[in-house]
Formats: sequence, structure tokens, C-alpha cells
Amino acid sequence: MAYQTMTASDLRATVRDITDLDAEDLPDSLLNLYLRDGYYRILDLEKRWSWLEKSFTFNTVSEQRAYPIANFTADPISQIVSIVDETGIGLSLDMVPYDMAETTYVGSYDTSGDPLFYAIWEGKIHLFPKPNNVRSLKVRGYREPTDWVGEDDVVDAAANLHFALVYYACSRVYQRLEDTVMAAEYKKSFDEAVVLAAKNIQKPSSHAHMRLSAGQTKGRPTFSGWMQSMGKNLANNG
Repeated sequence: MAYQTMTASDLRATVRDITDLDAEDLPDSLLNLYLRDGYYRILDLEKRWSWLEKSFTFNTVSEQRAYPIANFTADPISQIVSIVDETGIGLSLDMVPYDMAETTYVGSYDTSGDPLFYAIWEGKIHLFPKPNNVRSLKVRGYREPTDWVGEDDVVDAAANLHFALVYYACSRVYQRLEDTVMAAEYKKSFDEAVVLAAKNIQKPSSHAHMRLSAGQTKGRPTFSGWMQSMGKNLANNG
């Protein structure tokens, strides 16, 4: 059976049912603070949660270096982890510090060509060297979480983390009521639920990924061998 998803309203109603308190004793404004606090604690455990993954594609403009990320996706992006040039045979660009690229590609050395490196600065993707033609770039990164509490929407997290927020809110409610025993028990339940959920989310899939290296693919064509073969074929076809 799939994990049940919960909205902010579902979480508040469940907390009130458990604590036997009504909206007058436990207003939405206070519960929302508790839910946000618990949610932020979950986010702080890992920078690369799978539900925040985001991909988008954009085309370069000849002689243009900087590309505002907000122009290509409606989701606020927290970090970029990969850019692949899909033009021709393709190339994965290397990420470099902006100040290093800026001091390398300067003055007469700031020529244009096929981009090899990228840097992120002021919410923009900066390409080095500047492209000298139109190229299609595929970007992978992680978006910022949504304000699901304020919008009374489904929790912006994997479904197996939703009920953990009930435990956290209950612990804060009992802490407010100065019932330290119950507060500690619910906080412990929250910690356990998050650890179990995170472990499950980060587990590899049942179908193990093939590793593209000679040691892990003995007896099979290697990745480097495949690349060399592809290069020879391109040269012969040319």
C-alpha cells in the first residue's frame, strides 16, 4: 500500500485529535509554526532530497556569457549540480569558482568557443569560454521547497515523511503544556520516523546500476574503450 499523503490541514487536524485540543486552544497560526519548524529540520538533514530534483534545458546565444536561471524555470533553484552540452557528441561542463574563471578569461584571453566550464553567480549561469554559436544545454539541479503550509497544500516531501511532522508538532504542543515526558516521547518518535524514512528514500533501487569502469565490468566493453571506439568511428565516417 502506498504511503498516504497529507496536507497542512490534515496535519493540524491529526495533532488536535491526538492532543485533544481544539482550534481555540491550539490555533492554526501556532500549529503552522510548529509544522514549519519540523519541516525545516528535515530539510537541513540533506541538501539533495530527491523530491526537489529539477531539470531544464536552454539554448545559448552567440557571444553571451551570463544566463539568468529564472528565465528557464518557474521554480526557484537552490543549486545546480550538472550542465551537459547536448550539441553534437555532447560534453559535460565542469563547474569552477566564478572568481577563478573570471581571472582566467579576461582581456585578450576572453575569447569565444565551445563552453567547457560553468560558474554560478548572482542567480546566473556563466559559461567559459563564451559560446560562439547556439548550443543546447541540459541542466540538473535542486529547487527550493514550496510554502505548502501557507498554501494549505500537500507536504512538499516524500509521503513517508509526512506523518513525522505530526509527531514533531505534538512534541512542541506538550512542551508548551510543560508535559516534558510526553514532549520527549513524541520528539523521539519524530527522530525515529525521519531516520527510517530518510534511510528508505536514500536506498538504491532494487535494480542495481551498472558501473562504467573496467574493474566493475570485467569481460565487458569498458567506458573508456567505448569512447575510443566512438572517436575512431567518427573519424572514419568523417
